[in-house]
Amino acid sequence: MFKHLHIVACSPRSGTTLLHEAMVTCFKVDKYYDHEVRFNLVSAQNDQLLISKRPKDTMYMPAVIDADPELYVIYVLRDPRDVIISRHGKDQSMYYSNIRLWREMHNFAMSMVGNERFLQVRYEDFVTSPDTTQDKIAAAFPWLEKLHDFSSYHEHAQASEKSITAMHSVRPIAPTSVGIWQQHLDRIKGQQMIHGSLTPQLIECGYESSDAWEQALETVEPDFSRSRYPEKVYFWSRISQYINALRKVSMYKRLRRPTAAE
Repeated sequence: MFKHLHIVACSPRSGTTLLHEAMVTCFKVDKYYDHEVRFNLVSAQNDQLLISKRPKDTMYMPAVIDADPELYVIYVLRDPRDVIISRHGKDQSMYYSNIRLWREMHNFAMSMVGNERFLQVRYEDFVTSPDTTQDKIAAAFPWLEKLHDFSSYHEHAQASEKSITAMHSVRPIAPTSVGIWQQHLDRIKGQQMIHGSLTPQLIECGYESSDAWEQALETVEPDFSRSRYPEKVYFWSRISQYINALRKVSMYKRLRRPTAAE
């Protein structure tokens, strides 16, 4: 069996690419993939450490983490307001994520709280104090071998073209994108009109202490621009997603089942 550390998130555009690049650069890793790969499509040699990432795989992790003692999950939490105003490097014409997707992924992650192989990392902490975040990860998974500080990751990184496109460039880890939702209040208002107030989740996650922040939205015209992911998933799509999820989880469990030799 190989150790598999998989990075997931509350949504695409939550910082998983940056964290993945920092992890494979600053810790000793036997195998990793250039960019995203689904959790059930990975492979490595026995006793190797493999690190992979795919933000939306959060939905599958509760079903497999207890069944695989060598699966470790890092969940990247980010302020949903900064998530839903983000645009992907490949297509600046549309917003990438939305409140519906953030809520669904976060609920899946919260069901794993308390599992010793699950670690939540706040994006804001990561980009503000990268070395402290690295220490937190190393403490949670003490078998990781440190090579460099996260704060110097950009000096050693050999990021793939896909990762550079998603991150825009390789540069020092910094909180430059924290709080940029305040420049996109029209998007925030439009999303809340569709999906309801984010305040309960913001308070739960420690981003706000009350609904006072919503006062800034009162005089703003809402932006209902489309997102890459649909605002609503209908019944038959849910059924299809559920069936596909069962297949992927079953495939992963078969893949990871120890052989007699192991």
